[in-house]
Amino acid sequence: MRPASYSVTEDIRATFVRVLAYMGGLAILAITAASFFRTPAIVAAIDSSPRPQWIKVERPYPAFELLMPELAGSGSDYVIRRRAADGARKDVLTWGEAGGNGLYVMVEVYRPGSESQRFIDAESEIAARILDFTVTDDVKPAGQIDSKFGAVPLVDFAIAAHGRQRRCLGFARAFDRPSMQIAGWYCSAGDEVVDLARLACVLDRLTIISAGSDPELDGLFARAELKRTFCGQRNPILAATPEREEPIAAPRKVKLRGHIRSR
Repeated sequence: MRPASYSVTEDIRATFVRVLAYMGGLAILAITAASFFRTPAIVAAIDSSPRPQWIKVERPYPAFELLMPELAGSGSDYVIRRRAADGARKDVLTWGEAGGNGLYVMVEVYRPGSESQRFIDAESEIAARILDFTVTDDVKPAGQIDSKFGAVPLVDFAIAAHGRQRRCLGFARAFDRPSMQIAGWYCSAGDEVVDLARLACVLDRLTIISAGSDPELDGLFARAELKRTFCGQRNPILAATPEREEPIAAPRKVKLRGHIRSR
């Protein structure tokens, strides 16, 4: 038999080892539990990353049309953006590239989600929209232009593209009923001044295709059509805007057959 003192010592040592093993096991369980309960929080933090304020509609159904045959070679695009917070909508029509070499035209029809929203002045509106560009000449008022939508305030500015300056004219016109704003700008290919007649033609040619369930929007464009100048000429026959893409064929000469009996 082993001595009693030896047995007691072994028992104490074995008990101590078991206690350490139990404590280690509890520590592993605690760490595992903490990791398990902390994982959803981490996933939630990843999933709760801020979403963009404006979401691009993948398959936009155009509500407006603007025929610009003189810019046919510049490439055009139609983008619709929605704001999930209030359902606001932006229809953006563009020709060319802001950083390109040719002409650049952008027209935006903005319909807010709430009629209580108030629009800012044209100078501040355009200044806020060109923050991503290299502005070489700050935005400044440039009078106004008459259009079928009424008087439209203008602003003058310049941006840099490919190491050279290009002049632009911006515009912004807000409406109360319906709550809407038409804004955008027309940029020359270089430092030449933007032709006001061309800009007036852009506004004159902006027409509506479908307003959906908004009779006020339909009414606004219907009233505007009555004031249409057809790019500066009141007579649509003398200066027709390209409402039809195909030219109207000239009447053919008709040959009469037979004889006219004289009396």
